[in-house]
Amino acid sequence: MLLRRAPLAALALAACALAAAGEPGDGWVERAHDAATGTTVYLRDLGPERFPAFLAIARWPVRVAALTAVLLDTEHMPEWVYRTRRVEPLAPPAGRSGVSRVISSFPWPLSDRDAVVAWRLEVDTARGAVAIIGESAPDRVPPDPALVRMPSFASSWRFTPLADGQVEVRFEGQGNPGGALDSALLRGFVAATVWEAPLQTMVGLRAMVERPAYRDATLPAVLPESVREPPR
Repeated sequence: MLLRRAPLAALALAACALAAAGEPGDGWVERAHDAATGTTVYLRDLGPERFPAFLAIARWPVRVAALTAVLLDTEHMPEWVYRTRRVEPLAPPAGRSGVSRVISSFPWPLSDRDAVVAWRLEVDTARGAVAIIGESAPDRVPPDPALVRMPSFASSWRFTPLADGQVEVRFEGQGNPGGALDSALLRGFVAATVWEAPLQTMVGLRAMVERPAYRDATLPAVLPESVREPPR
């Protein structure tokens, strides 16, 4: 996603997306940690009929505007979002919202997935925080017979400035990858990726945000001045 001004708060997907917000310890169990980026991934059991929710959290010395710039650049999303093959804006973005189609690769013999994402960007001017929230909209476009349509999911990214000058990054999600959910192969793949996908996506985001095109971004058309902190 290099600033093509085609926002999609589109969210990393393959088998992932948003559950009700929660804090670690409130039903969340730590599953993985990446020391290099300070990212911790938690999972929460939602019962036998649903896949677990995930929550990834890190604190980085970066700018909210820079993080937002990475998320709003759909063209280069496959470079950092886990198993994302392509992102297709389905209509020109309308201010802080839009709809996009995300195509994710699954290992053979599983079929690749697509997800239609209706997203919106929310700004908390008092705190200088940004949230990018996406929900599935599977009926917006006909399914592709070569892919499996993800029937439901939701996800969120939240960037919140902290008193020490860092930004808390939270990536949360839960969803249904579609297909034969009684398949042992599918369930095994999802069980592995439900934590690996957010972890690798956060690692990718940490690297992307240091690129000059994002690091120095201000996004005046999207973010109010109170959130457009100067480049460091």
